Amino acid sequence: MFDDKFFEQWLDNQAQKVMDQVANGQSISPEQMMVLVLKAQTNHFAHLDIELREDIQALDKRLSGEMRSMNERLGKEMQELRKDMDKRFEQVDKRFEQVDKRFEMLISRIDHFMIWSFATTFTMGGLVVAAIKFLP
Repeated sequence: MFDDKFFEQWLDNQAQKVMDQVANGQSISPEQMMVLVLKAQTNHFAHLDIELREDIQALDKRLSGEMRSMNERLGKEMQELRKDMDKRFEQVDKRFEQVDKRFEMLISRIDHFMIWSFATTFTMGGLVVAAIKFLP
């Protein structure tokens, strides 16, 4: 495969030769000018690469810090939601207990009414039977 080191060495050597020619006041050919342009572009790309990597690292640090703070904030919110849910479930439990007590009171009243009703019916039945027996 193509190795960047060989290319960079060749380009550095060629660019240095062209720069030496320019320093000596000699004219350069269009091909030699292209070598200088190529060298300038590779330098520009190298600097862009470094800046991009630094920007990515800075962004990564910022995002990881933001993610940590967001994670902490979400954790706190979840705890608050759990506390709120627990309170609501406790209120619902209290309401069910109140409803249970009301049903127990209603059942107790119905039981007392049934006993009273049975006793009244039994007494009236006894009176009717006694009246029929003792009345000619």
